[in-house]
Formats: sequence, structure tokens, C-alpha cells
Amino acid sequence: MSTYSRVSTPRAYMDRLSFNLANGFRTISNYTLTDDAGSPATVTPSTGVIENLFDLRPSNYITIAAATQRFRINIDTGQSSNAVAETNFLAILGHNFDYADAVFKVEYSDSATFASGVTVASNGCTRLINAAVDADADYVDPANNGWTLITWADNSDANNQYKRITIEDDSGGTSNFDQDVQIGAIIMGEYISWPVNPRLEVGFDIDYDGTDIVTSAGGGTFANTSYLGSPTWAKTNPWALATAATENQDSAESRHYGRRKWNMDFSYIADTSLFSQNMHLSAGMIDGSDLYSQFYHKSLGSHLPFLFTIDEDSTDEGDYGLYRLANGGLQSTQQAFRFWNTKLNLVEHW
Repeated sequence: MSTYSRVSTPRAYMDRLSFNLANGFRTISNYTLTDDAGSPATVTPSTGVIENLFDLRPSNYITIAAATQRFRINIDTGQSSNAVAETNFLAILGHNFDYADAVFKVEYSDSATFASGVTVASNGCTRLINAAVDADADYVDPANNGWTLITWADNSDANNQYKRITIEDDSGGTSNFDQDVQIGAIIMGEYISWPVNPRLEVGFDIDYDGTDIVTSAGGGTFANTSYLGSPTWAKTNPWALATAATENQDSAESRHYGRRKWNMDFSYIADTSLFSQNMHLSAGMIDGSDLYSQFYHKSLGSHLPFLFTIDEDSTDEGDYGLYRLANGGLQSTQQAFRFWNTKLNLVEHW
């Protein structure tokens, strides 16, 4: 756990859902919302559309009516290979699960109907952020509104083409939620930690880039500000965990303003940790363990944001954020035989 922005081993949580939408392998029709009603069981949000769940913008949320009762977010990865379809984390950003009294579980299977071969990933998961154990051990019970992060062991040896996230009231699937359920973003995929810690010369900046200073004819200066920081989420300020009304998005004085930026240098990374063995091997680009295939490739350069933390073991929400690559791609220099230096320049996304 990190405090005071003390950098340890960084980790990036790479979203497979938006990656597959961006490269055209999947379409939004492969991601569905359903409930336990008769056919058709499709759930239509009362505000927002299902695309909002996968655009990596937590302020752009959907609302599901409380009377919907149990509902599911269904993912068809389109991958029959267990190694290629594997995942090991789920983040739900911008939710109001405390107010709605909502709990959730994560499952995967090779059966589209989850009729057989089902594994519950959330049972025995690592609960990093806002993810208390429910009375039913299959479920995660967020104690706060805001966001939640869990991880589990890679499921490359299991039936895993289809994933589903079941969300229901804490009293059971036939109970209405206490409030309409709101969700800003779903991020699911694989994380990768850097093989070495960054050098001591880490740079951290907060850029108030939404403000221009205008000089009048008389020489007076005025601030013209288009934005102060990230938009608020459904029930909280960005990245905050809150239950009390005094801590929610109406508390403008406690909101984080400005845009965070990180600049890190890494020395003597082994070539096996930085590059793929064969950059043209298609399966290796998805199922590798190197930074090129699992980080730079899956972010598509600066195209896709990702969940990033300065400490891979952190349970402190202040160590996390959504970022993009600021320099567009991989930059590296060979320092010694089979060892490389590289830089990481990140800018906060919203």
C-alpha cells in the first residue's frame, strides 16, 4: 500500500473489452445486458446505452431501474482458445452499489448459457479496492459508492470464452434494488506489472491545462477555464469511495482538480521482459508476458486508456487512475547485452 505517491512497482490493468471493440474483432452486439425475465430478456437502461459501459469514461454512466432485480453483463470474447481468452481482473468504475445495496459475482464458461463448466472467478478473488466479502462467498459486496477492483488467478486452463457479471440486490435475485443501479465503466482483461522498479528520478506533475489567461486591452488578466478536472461520476467525485452525502459529487471543495502526469525511466530490463519472442506470432501478442505485447500492443499506443497504479499491491484508491501513453508508443535503448532501458510517460484520461 502506497501513501504520499510513493512509487513502488507499477502495474497496468489492460482492458480487453475496449481493445477488441477498437480493433474490430468484437462489436457491441457481443456484449449484452440481460435479466431473468422471459424471452427476450434484454435489459434496456433507463438512462444511457450499453455502449457507455465500454467507452472507458466513468462519468458517462448507465442507469438500470431498481425493479429490474438481478441482471447480467454478458461478454462473448469470440475466443475458443483458453490461453487467448484468459482474464485476471475486473474493475467497475463510477457505480452506486452502496446506495443500491448491490452485490456482484464474476463467472466464466465455454457455454453461452452457462449451463455447464462454470467457474466463479470472484470466489476467492483478491479484493484490492472496495470489495468486501458477501455472506455468499461467490459475491463481492462493495461497502462504498465509487469503484471496485478485484483480481484472480489467470484462467488460461479453464473454459473461459464467455464471461458474465451478475449484479443483484444483497437480499437476493428476486428483490428490487434499494435505488436504481448506476455504472460508469466495466474494465476486464489482464494486468501486467513492470519487471523492475523505476529509477529514482520519477517525475509527477499536475497540469491545470483547462485554463487560458486572457489579457484585456487595459492590461488586466482574466482566467478563461473550460474545465478544472475530471467530470464527476454518478454518485461520487472521481476515484473517491463514499457513502455519506457530504462526501459525494456535490462536495466540490474536496474534489481533485488538474490532470495528473507520470514520467518514469526503467533501466536494465531483460529483453525477454520487454519484447515478444516473435513479434509476428499472433497468439503471443495476446497471451505473452512481455511489456510490448501486454501493455503497448493492448493500449494501441495512445489510442486506449488503461487503469494504472504506482504500486502493484496497493489497496489505496489514491494510487490509481485512468491514463494514456503521452509519447505514443514504446521507446527503448539497449544498455547492455540483452538488457534495455525504456521510458514511461503517462497523462491522465477522462
